[in-house]
Amino acid sequence: MAYDIKFRVWDKQSKEFSSKGYSITLDGKLLRFGQPVQNEENYILHAFTGLKDKYDKELYEEDIIEHTVAKGGNLTQEIGLIRYNNNHAAFYLDESLPLLQLFSIRKIGNPYENPILFDLYNKK
Repeated sequence: MAYDIKFRVWDKQSKEFSSKGYSITLDGKLLRFGQPVQNEENYILHAFTGLKDKYDKELYEEDIIEHTVAKGGNLTQEIGLIRYNNNHAAFYLDESLPLLQLFSIRKIGNPYENPILFDLYNKK
């Protein structure tokens, strides 16, 4: 099974995601077109989970997703944030369920392109 190791980069200055032209050195330094970026704290990296939602959208760290859960014979929808769990070396939904155990996943958005959605999610 092939796994694409890729990431997206949020540029705090331009307020947009990109993955083109970026790379990471073995010691974790961010490069843009082979040159070290200035003010590395202005960039946020999100790893690709290796999964896509039911509409073929790629899922990255810190994406907000909705998924279906079977409870007591009923199907319900739950919303959560994708996070990487260092203890289990896997992506989880809000530190509770491994992403690989979820089904019928739909990507809703992310906190960077849609901060209002993120604020609503965090108030739950």
